[in-house]
Amino acid sequence: MQTPSKTSQLGRPRTPRLSRKAIGRAALEMFQEEESLSIPRLAERLGVRQSSFYKHVTGRQEIVELARGALVERAPMPELKTGNLDEVIRLTFDALRKAYSLVPALLPLLLTQPVSHPAALELYDRFVEAFEFAGTPKHLVIPTLETLDSAAIGASLDAMTMESAWSIADEEQDTYPHLFAAQKAVAEHPVDRFAFLADVLSAGLRAAIGDA
Repeated sequence: MQTPSKTSQLGRPRTPRLSRKAIGRAALEMFQEEESLSIPRLAERLGVRQSSFYKHVTGRQEIVELARGALVERAPMPELKTGNLDEVIRLTFDALRKAYSLVPALLPLLLTQPVSHPAALELYDRFVEAFEFAGTPKHLVIPTLETLDSAAIGASLDAMTMESAWSIADEEQDTYPHLFAAQKAVAEHPVDRFAFLADVLSAGLRAAIGDA
């Protein structure tokens, strides 16, 4: 009887070195740490050859979607079925903004493709359920979610930018008196811009939904 070779005894590893979930998590980490996606460096992170990716994904776009799924896994989500529309609006905006703030470099890529990852679709399904439970007319649920999503993405990107969007030199104060006075007023009475945005979104959406 022939003795099995060492190779045949070892066989294939019990745990695959690569999976779609592992690719998504590693891609998300790369976006967080390097603010970009490089497939060769992603392969290096995972300890595999670049060609191995294509046994699991079709290309860069699918890797981005897997990173979206990994982001949903990582971001904590609140209990949304409160029945209070104002609270649902605020909680949804805050949850989306905090999730997107974890990895701003990923956002421009997420905006170029539709949501298709099962975990992300399940999350949005929960959002829809919460808005319907709070009395939102069905035909306004998607516009409401789109508004909150866009505002959350904008707020997350805005958090990376300079403190003020306007720069006025001292000698130009009289040239732009209203803008300068407004800047001075907010400096003297600081406003939490994200809380303010949540208030505006809540009031506006609640009014639009109530008028439908």
